[in-house]
Amino acid sequence: MITHFAPPQRTVRDKILKDHTELKSIAYIEELIDALPYIAAILNRDRQIIFSNKTLLHEMGIRDMEEILGQRLGETLNCIHADTMEAGCGTSENCQVCGAINTILKCQETGEIVIDECRIRTLLDGTEDWLDLEVSATPLFWKNHQFTVFTARDISSKKRKEALERIFFHDVMNTAGTLQGLVDLLKQVDDPKKINQFINLLAEVSRDLTEEILTQKSLVAAENGELVVKNHEFYLKETLGHIINEYRKHELGMNKKIIIEEDTCDYTIHTDPVILRRIVGNMIKNALEATPAEGVVTVDCKIDPEKVMLRVHNQAHMPKDVQQQVFQRSFSTKGQGRGLGTYSMKLLGEKYLKGKVSFESTAGQGTVFSLEIPKEVG
Repeated sequence: MITHFAPPQRTVRDKILKDHTELKSIAYIEELIDALPYIAAILNRDRQIIFSNKTLLHEMGIRDMEEILGQRLGETLNCIHADTMEAGCGTSENCQVCGAINTILKCQETGEIVIDECRIRTLLDGTEDWLDLEVSATPLFWKNHQFTVFTARDISSKKRKEALERIFFHDVMNTAGTLQGLVDLLKQVDDPKKINQFINLLAEVSRDLTEEILTQKSLVAAENGELVVKNHEFYLKETLGHIINEYRKHELGMNKKIIIEEDTCDYTIHTDPVILRRIVGNMIKNALEATPAEGVVTVDCKIDPEKVMLRVHNQAHMPKDVQQQVFQRSFSTKGQGRGLGTYSMKLLGEKYLKGKVSFESTAGQGTVFSLEIPKEVG
């Protein structure tokens, strides 16, 4: 079987059951592993589950351990990449950046305890979710065979709180600092014309500050399932024009062009314009961050009787390892705790606007982020 990363071979079912029975005979093994308050499993050399604790079964809604014997962790946890390849969990290109599989492989190679963090994007009953986990792998030797004790502690709430706080304080403090600087300069100005110019600048910066606070507030509400969707009819091109004009004046837009393709967004649609603005604003912001001075960001739309697609293009190409992690909550190329832009696009666009958020990035063609939503929402 083909693999893009970890070895694809699997242990046959009879050997899995034999190992399970032998491990179960170890004194207090069940009591010890069940005493752990988080997910725990014992894996064989082929990374297959041969024993698990009750927490894993409970978290995944599994009644009998036999249901998961022989599975790999991504398959049990419903990772969206677990069935990408015929060989299963650990063998796709995306698995190359998985903290869980890398922790297990390193433990098997070194024979030492390995601890890391892992982000897993899951799919269950058509609903996507993201898990932030602290994972560990510990070698276990029994009858001349090496096994791995794997644990996973859910730190999603902790990572979400840290990321939100860092982003909130970073962005809000930057904007507040600009506001304070303008106030200090205004105190030194006597010319009425310059005073008016400063007042206009202050109005813009204060609007930016309010927008930052509202953005963070809506994201927290979205995370908690409390965001209220208010759909109504509006003219798409006008709304996109407002967003583009805002970013043309933004520091990220300095010495860069933002172009809306003529005659591509001239439609009336029915959805939540505030949420749409958040998503498209993030798309444009990300595109500008990847665009050098004098570069161009292009916005266009496509429509059919049922759907409308909004696209934002920049000329930069994302490396493969970045592409594999784009929509993960905590991942960012801008430093620790900065990874909520693309994640929020996905969350807001798919959970609240009932659409689809995707991207394509190729050398020579650049990167396009797309939002496809129903043209009419009841």
